[in-house]
Amino acid sequence: MKKIISLYILFYFIVFNCTGQIAISPKGTKINIDTSKWKMSGNNIYNKNSGFLGIGTSTPSAQLHTTGDLRFEGIGSNTTNSKILTADGSGNITTRLLSNMLSGNALTSINGLSNSSQTFVSGISGIDFNISSSGSVHSFNLPTASASNRGALSSNDWILFNGKENSLTFSNGLTRNVNSITVNTTQNINTLSNLTSNGLIKTSGGTGALSIATLGSDYSAGTASLATGILKSTTGTGVLSIASASDFPILNQNTTGNAATVTTNANLTGIVTSVGNATSITANGITNNMLSQIPTKTFKGRTTAGTGNVEDLTPTQATAILNTFTDVTQGLVPSSGGGTNNFLRADGIFAVPSGNNYRTLVTTTSDVINANSVPNTLNNVTGLFFNVVAGTTYRFFAMIPYTSSASSNGSRWTINAPASSFLSYNSRYTINSNSETVNYLSTINLPTACNSNSEVNGSLAIIQGIIRPSTNGTVQIRFASENGNQSITAKAGATLEYW
Repeated sequence: MKKIISLYILFYFIVFNCTGQIAISPKGTKINIDTSKWKMSGNNIYNKNSGFLGIGTSTPSAQLHTTGDLRFEGIGSNTTNSKILTADGSGNITTRLLSNMLSGNALTSINGLSNSSQTFVSGISGIDFNISSSGSVHSFNLPTASASNRGALSSNDWILFNGKENSLTFSNGLTRNVNSITVNTTQNINTLSNLTSNGLIKTSGGTGALSIATLGSDYSAGTASLATGILKSTTGTGVLSIASASDFPILNQNTTGNAATVTTNANLTGIVTSVGNATSITANGITNNMLSQIPTKTFKGRTTAGTGNVEDLTPTQATAILNTFTDVTQGLVPSSGGGTNNFLRADGIFAVPSGNNYRTLVTTTSDVINANSVPNTLNNVTGLFFNVVAGTTYRFFAMIPYTSSASSNGSRWTINAPASSFLSYNSRYTINSNSETVNYLSTINLPTACNSNSEVNGSLAIIQGIIRPSTNGTVQIRFASENGNQSITAKAGATLEYW
């Protein structure tokens, strides 16, 4: 009974009061429920809350925010609406035109037709291959070939074309074998239709046409009075007569028999001699005057691989053939590499003479700046280097005055060199007016880090040491700036001594 009374009171406050609800719990406790946000209007219930409604979440981010499934079982359908529902990555629901969604992502037009259903058909209209699109149909037209149409060959035309060759027949002088037509060598062509009279046949220059030659202009007639012998023609007139012995070379007067049975050869003298039918060239008989002339600064020889004819060679080609001078081979002087300090040794290598009483001094004539965007990047001090030869011991001493763009910008000074069997050197350079960095080293391009300060002006780097290289190469003075885009400048007048 107590439960029935509680439900009645709850119904009363919901339906008739409409401003609030008071419910009584099973223990008889009154519970005040605020219903000011929910109202009834006929059969409709609505919420006056201007905020968001959450189902499954206490922090809704939209007017209706659910974390579970959403179902519209009785939703209708139609064929006219053009918008569809879409959702973003957070589940927010919006609408979008179908045409907008397909743009750039789907085929919407073919040859100007945008129907959703389109058809391809074949045809024969037109005078050349063409594609005709109308309504929702695309017609691919290939007309039948004719005198005015470019197109496909009809079956009847193909039969006629294919039978053309087979219908050809030949007689007497010509023979057909499948696709080959041959003029028979055993047959004589007895008649030419354009030659209708007796006479000599001539050809016309340029065209090759055959015709009957004309007496007097094309040739001169012989006479019955001519004796037996060799005919000759008179220059200019073409008159025929019998040749005499004087019309032939002197050779005719000094031989007996005919050309097929000559037994006595002409006597050859000089460097070319003959005995019977054997002809020979005298050894060492050909002089330079008898050789073909050659251009200035040209050698006779051969650079092409394999055995062959003598060739004219340029100085460069001739030099490439010769040996290079070594300690065991005579030949050309090897390349020196330039400079004025190296001399050719007996083993064929250019090198600086050894000995403690000979020094070479190199001095720079312009500033060299190290200001890389990447800090602590080694650069060469241009001009401060010397070449070395494997197995030779060298001593060196470099003194480089330098400046810094800021006192907080330090530096490092070192050398680069070829692989060596012995290397010992030190580098020392300014920190401030009364201190310096000193390194004792046995590996190139060390130390790896710059010191932290420099004098803006008045700094000095000194590098000295001994090296015995294992391979030929170059010893190069190098330096780096501690900070990117701040400069260390090796000043003109820097020196390098080596001996």
